[in-house]
Amino acid sequence: MNWLEDIGKVVPIAEAYRDVAQPAAREVGEALGNAAKVARFALAPVDYLAAQHQRWKRYLERVAEKVPEERRVKAHPQLAGPVFAGLQYVEETSINAELFLNLLARAIDRERVSEAHPAFAQLITQLSPDEALILFHLKRRPFSFRQHAMFRQESSTFGPRTTTHNEFPLSELVFPGNFGLYMDHLHSLNLAGIWQDGNQEPIMDDATSRQTGVNIKSVIALESFGKMFAQSCVPDDLNPHWVQGA
Repeated sequence: MNWLEDIGKVVPIAEAYRDVAQPAAREVGEALGNAAKVARFALAPVDYLAAQHQRWKRYLERVAEKVPEERRVKAHPQLAGPVFAGLQYVEETSINAELFLNLLARAIDRERVSEAHPAFAQLITQLSPDEALILFHLKRRPFSFRQHAMFRQESSTFGPRTTTHNEFPLSELVFPGNFGLYMDHLHSLNLAGIWQDGNQEPIMDDATSRQTGVNIKSVIALESFGKMFAQSCVPDDLNPHWVQGA
């Protein structure tokens, strides 16, 4: 028996409809009926996950494969608790699940437990799958990023920047148009960012010798804290399921 059936016993919705001569009772019955319908949609994921005992077994088996038995130690609740809480709300085959499992593996590994920072679990809960995939690629290497901005002679100011080159494999993302948003978010989490590489290159008009714009070379890379996070949580190998269109 699931929780929805229990609600049906505790809240006899059908009986509330029988007394049609009493408007107040009928309104209460309708309200309870609507609440149960909303609960079915809002809490169905929780109800579903509660029944997935085999899922947790598979998670623990994956963690066991990452840590030899002789190196296993008890995980600190400050790490294990948030990891298990986060795993309830991610898809089993997602890259976010792999981030959580890698963190748990570090937490029970005598030789790598120092890599398991308590803040990492909360960071994972804030990442979209696309952002996790960006971190995977940045763990391997940085990417070049170039922009151009026009120079406005009348106001002596530069216009908005436009991207002229982005080396990152945007086609692997579910929402490639959100790349700028993703990088802003990763930067706010102190994980990664886009930084100017060298001086800006002025563009001059040969005929007038006046500046018409500027080229900006930048690099997409992990921050120091992001490197620690990637070493602890981000996988070394790419699962095809994580890539859009794979």
